[in-house]
Amino acid sequence: MTLRLLFALVCLATAAFPQRAVAQASGVPIEDPRSLMQNPSLLEKAKALRDAGKLLDVEKVKTLLAAPVPSPIELPVANTKPLRGREIAERARRAYFRLGWYYLCPRCGHWHFSFANAYAISADGAIASCHHVVAPTRETREGYLVALDPAGEILAVTTVLAKSQTLDAAIVRVEGGTFTPLPLNDNVAPGDPVFCLSDPLDERGYFSEGIVNRFYWKRAPKGDLESLDALKNLRVNVSTDWAPGSSGAAVLDECGNAIGHVSTISPLSEGAHQPAPAPEAENESEKAKPAQARNDRFNGATLITLHEAVPARGLLALAKTINVEAAKVTAPSEGSAPKKPAP
Repeated sequence: MTLRLLFALVCLATAAFPQRAVAQASGVPIEDPRSLMQNPSLLEKAKALRDAGKLLDVEKVKTLLAAPVPSPIELPVANTKPLRGREIAERARRAYFRLGWYYLCPRCGHWHFSFANAYAISADGAIASCHHVVAPTRETREGYLVALDPAGEILAVTTVLAKSQTLDAAIVRVEGGTFTPLPLNDNVAPGDPVFCLSDPLDERGYFSEGIVNRFYWKRAPKGDLESLDALKNLRVNVSTDWAPGSSGAAVLDECGNAIGHVSTISPLSEGAHQPAPAPEAENESEKAKPAQARNDRFNGATLITLHEAVPARGLLALAKTINVEAAKVTAPSEGSAPKKPAP
């Protein structure tokens, strides 16, 4: 085959199958492998917000977690139309925020980011995540709570609207940016398909599919099962993939609603639990084995990895407290005239 003929065949193939000229569909982002931890451009934007006095520092965040400042939020109505997988991924991406700390590293003396995940739940800047994402760690001595929006802009977190450490949930308000919220949906059951977009171990933009495994109580429920006090202990297991760094990411249903968010991950292995007293060995070879080995048939191997999420029912109860408490703040006191709306 001559070189000229080979070139002609390649041109014909390219013309016949133009979609094969690229590796992904039009508009699909290609994730950057570089860590966000030390991104120079983002660090400079965070510094500008810090210098302008727009960021909440460690002590202010601690104060707000102890006493949140609610203001009304409006949650969107849950979607009912099933979507294709790529449409769910796109909805997850539009609502996807990274939330965490812009902090001065005590070891190297440089400023870094420590991001986990969050998701928009209202069009006016309310985003939800884990309590443990928002709460400062002991190592965070000098730092500021910031958010990174889907467009890659650093935004200031202005307040904590509500939180529950037991539920492992916090709702904060973010200033600026565009918010495409996910509706919260608590009408789900084991076997339903679910999806998750997160940054497991800093692997950015990882989207996975699974199912709802079960709902369960972490502790014995107390009181009204519709109340936040009881729902703080409600959890859901799902089989979508995640890892450290995924905390706070939304878990979505097939209609693009959030059914909860990532909380913890833990391996389930027989050796990880305190063994029961060893039964009497039946023969000499068994007697020679340590009691731990006789009780652990799998030698400590991981059998199942449990992915624990905070379900939407708890989030809905927490969000309800925001509007209830906000109404108390704005309601006129007894004997006083109602406040007039601003002109």
